[in-house]
Amino acid sequence: MLVTVDNGINARAAVRLSQRLGIDVIVIDHHRIQEQADTTAVWSDAFCGAGLAAMFAWALALKAGWSDTKVERLLSGCSQYVALASIADCVPLLHATRTLARLGLAELCRSRHRGLQELLKCACTDPSQPDSRDVAFGVAPRINAAGRMAHPAEALAVFEAALDEEAARQSVDRLNQLNQERRHTVKAHFEELAESVGTKTPAGLVVYRETSPKGIAGLLASKCVERYSVPSIVLVPSTIPGQVVGSGRSVPDIDLVETLRPLGVLFLRFGGHAQAVGLTMAVDQIEEFREKFARSVEPLVRRDSQRLDVEAELNLSFVGRHFDEQLLLLEPFGEGNPPPRLLIRMAEVLSVRNRWVRKRQGRSSIEVLCWDFSVTEQMKGDFLVEFYGKTRILRGFTPI
Repeated sequence: MLVTVDNGINARAAVRLSQRLGIDVIVIDHHRIQEQADTTAVWSDAFCGAGLAAMFAWALALKAGWSDTKVERLLSGCSQYVALASIADCVPLLHATRTLARLGLAELCRSRHRGLQELLKCACTDPSQPDSRDVAFGVAPRINAAGRMAHPAEALAVFEAALDEEAARQSVDRLNQLNQERRHTVKAHFEELAESVGTKTPAGLVVYRETSPKGIAGLLASKCVERYSVPSIVLVPSTIPGQVVGSGRSVPDIDLVETLRPLGVLFLRFGGHAQAVGLTMAVDQIEEFREKFARSVEPLVRRDSQRLDVEAELNLSFVGRHFDEQLLLLEPFGEGNPPPRLLIRMAEVLSVRNRWVRKRQGRSSIEVLCWDFSVTEQMKGDFLVEFYGKTRILRGFTPI
């Protein structure tokens, strides 16, 4: 028997060959695709592949009559990986996925796995209490850098180093090195891409990058979404002559799979999720695709999409331990369950240390992390802050 996880739902030829060889195939997947392989499938787009695998393992354990203690041990062991995968794969953190991710983050705090300990130590604001933001912006990029810049086995080495502290340290150091290479490569290629796009951006952006490596196409598409606030697809040459492969990323409220489905005649294959897709097409179809894609998303794109929504105003005098405890009940934050964005009015900057900014409102002050723009001391105005439990991210500023 062959069991696939997070792939195989579209692999009709491979499944048929396996069946002809007498191999039963079970596909565990969450992708939406053009055509489905004819075999037994465990499918749901409410989970990532690891989440479905954990649920499948749970069902098998119950079917086998495992005791409650053994089942609980199985789920606690699986959940830490499900948490990493769910957040990294941008699966909506709702319902059962949210529960598994919440359990998994708690398990990560207690993990004795040497590889995970080293990874959390270098990637998290507080390694003893990793949150969804740490995973999304610290852990996941390092794991993904292996496959983008070298080979996925480099990331696997971290998870294999469960007991060997030295092997764990070396494998995590290697991921850090690959992640730095990935940052430099993406920065250089995106600067070239931005020059080619120019100042007038269509409603849907399709860019062909003949010199960019396949491994960073999705990252370049994400950068395009951040910069231009429109659904974006970056195409790069395939290993097959005359073909290109691409990765797409979307903006909130636009489902890329459903948007691309009517254009399916242009693709040799495509599939993915609402916010991220992959596709293969002939190089001579690019121009037609570029025009049709922009036209199809034009009615859907919000032209004010760069505006940051404010959910409520916050008085800093209310921020304290009780406030943090209440926020923790809402975590993990991420896709489908975004962190609250609160407006702090009439505040001033007291100090700036690296990216950490201390702001004061009246007699109360908090420290926030600033990523997107520069802040200087004595600036005064209204600050838009995103609250991830104890970590606060500065997302906007309007001077008084």
